[in-house]
Amino acid sequence: MGGVSWWHVSSVGHFVNSTHLWSVELFFAFMVIHLWGKFWMAAWRGKRALTWITGVLAFVTSIGTAFTGYLSQSNFDSQWISGEAKDGLNSVGIGAFFNVLNPGQMLLWHVVLLPVGVGAVTVVHIVLVRRHGVVPPIDAEERAS
Repeated sequence: MGGVSWWHVSSVGHFVNSTHLWSVELFFAFMVIHLWGKFWMAAWRGKRALTWITGVLAFVTSIGTAFTGYLSQSNFDSQWISGEAKDGLNSVGIGAFFNVLNPGQMLLWHVVLLPVGVGAVTVVHIVLVRRHGVVPPIDAEERAS
């Protein structure tokens, strides 16, 4: 297919790379809009704190997925990012859990492990939203009291 960096050398790879990039851009844009909208709605009210926590956990896991995606680019930017990340992660004591200088390991985290984590947390989040329902407007709760 063109080797380990086929997305850099073939027209199909460029298309897949661009489609993936813009899908991720839209994913994060919608996720941030959702996060801020729910923050200003105070969506944690009414025993919905666990729903809020799972949403934040999905967001943080998505950031980890984006980080490993940057490390999987196999270019000079990803080499510099992984060198800096190695020092940062080692300084807080979590560098022993995964090796950011290993592109194969970061590709595994990016393609398999973290997306499964994002999907699982998202399923739990949606189940909690379905169980508790959407949060009522702030004024509606005050009138009902």
